[in-house]
Amino acid sequence: MIYDSHCHLDLMDNMTPIVQSIAKEDVGILSVGTTPRAYLKEVEMFGDVKNIHVALGLHPQLIGSGYDDWRLFEELAKNCHYIGEVGLDFRKDYIANKKQQIEIFEKILLCCEQYGDKVVSIHSLRAISTILDILGSIKKCQKNIYILHWFTGSLHQMKIALELGCFFSINPKMLKTKSGIDLIQNIPPQRILLETDAPFSANFKNIKQLNTILQRLINDISVLKKVDIGKNITYNEKTIFKYI
Repeated sequence: MIYDSHCHLDLMDNMTPIVQSIAKEDVGILSVGTTPRAYLKEVEMFGDVKNIHVALGLHPQLIGSGYDDWRLFEELAKNCHYIGEVGLDFRKDYIANKKQQIEIFEKILLCCEQYGDKVVSIHSLRAISTILDILGSIKKCQKNIYILHWFTGSLHQMKIALELGCFFSINPKMLKTKSGIDLIQNIPPQRILLETDAPFSANFKNIKQLNTILQRLINDISVLKKVDIGKNITYNEKTIFKYI
């Protein structure tokens, strides 16, 4: 099975046909959310669909918006294996809530560390240094897996993340920038996952198109690294998304 480890399935215009067809294909999706209430709706819509895993999210861009229901998140997190999208976003449109974002992100990580057995997809735009500092101070549980989604940090920051045990989910847009290519060339195959971040980084009309995008990612990354990473990707996905 090939796996999309970061996809906003509930935000896609063609969600229904994708959900209806995915069980027939050898493709899996981690459907990341933006709020706890969105998570509940996703579980209701396709939580029992084969090959789709629903993640409990609290997106940093929504902190302070009125949709950031921390109490509900905390209540649901105990029984959620997948957490995401969570993290920090320090771009100019969201920097005003920096302090509150940090407080919530720390609470989320403490919650994940308390319960354990979590797979966490992390957003880190303009905030990678703070993300790594917080992870370094809080991360203790070896059973948790932290995935840095669409990582845009430096090579030095990438090495710190590797030392913390993080994985990196790679999307097509990362292959179109020099900084993205440099990072991909230096990330060990044992820490690479694939993502579309649909409908933002890439989009697809059906599951066959999703499969094509993910296979092309494997091929393009293999060319960059001058080694076939297909087996590594399969192993990483089977290890992390173990309930497929």
